[in-house]
Amino acid sequence: MRIESAVQADQSAILQLEQTIFDDMALPIYDELSVEDVQQAMALAVAKSEKSRYHFSRAVVAKSDDNEVLGVLFGFPDSEEEQVDHAFQSILADKFSYHRWMFEDAEAFSNEWYIDSIVVTSAARGQGIGTQLLKYVEAKAKRDGQKVLGLNVDNVNPRARKLYESLGFSAVGALTLENHHYTHLQKNI
Repeated sequence: MRIESAVQADQSAILQLEQTIFDDMALPIYDELSVEDVQQAMALAVAKSEKSRYHFSRAVVAKSDDNEVLGVLFGFPDSEEEQVDHAFQSILADKFSYHRWMFEDAEAFSNEWYIDSIVVTSAARGQGIGTQLLKYVEAKAKRDGQKVLGLNVDNVNPRARKLYESLGFSAVGALTLENHHYTHLQKNI
């Protein structure tokens, strides 16, 4: 297994893996659009703009020896949060007549490199892949001159919070995203 920056060939697999998180969030968009429609809009958005939230250039992946994506971590500097969903929202409006924001709330705190999401395939969980993705992105962010990593953890996921805290993250705030309560954690790097 290896950890590396994602490449174009990973795009489809990482979007499918990201859907795992969306399924757990029960987002309101799914009251009007199918999973397939949302996935199509995401695929079109990442093809349209490298600035898209789930573009492969914003991802770090864990891959098996046979090149299968086992996990993905997406992130970006907080200063880019306002623009990461523009292409996606434009496609939702133009192609699917969906005019609400999928992600309405600000997630990142100021002056941090924000870890938007991290997910590992169900078959690969419990092997330390999430930890390796986090350590890789920490080193990468530090090389890029970042001083703070930030992320949100769902309050109903104490196992994830325990992992983040064991890696040096601490609670700095709370927020509600799409009716889910989260704790915002940060780590100085």
